[in-house]
Amino acid sequence: MAKSITKQITFPVQLLKVLEPKAKMYGYSFPAYVRYVLTKEMEKEFEKKQLTVLEKELSKGLDKSIKDYKKGRTIALDSDEAIDKFFKTLDNEE
Repeated sequence: MAKSITKQITFPVQLLKVLEPKAKMYGYSFPAYVRYVLTKEMEKEFEKKQLTVLEKELSKGLDKSIKDYKKGRTIALDSDEAIDKFFKTLDNEE
């Protein structure tokens, strides 16, 4: 089990008036609700960072694809048959 550390934090009264009923509504103790909300927030941050990395990789790939197209390094597959034939050729190369 993960190690836990106890921290004492202070909440403004108005914030507690909002959070405590929400915790109760969802069936959480107040500390469990705070952990849940913070965990969800951190998951969003992680996903945001992951998306940024993916967007950069996608952008690089698109840039390369555009350059390849401009240099005539691409082929046109204008039908399902052409696509099937192309992939069968790739399979035979392996």
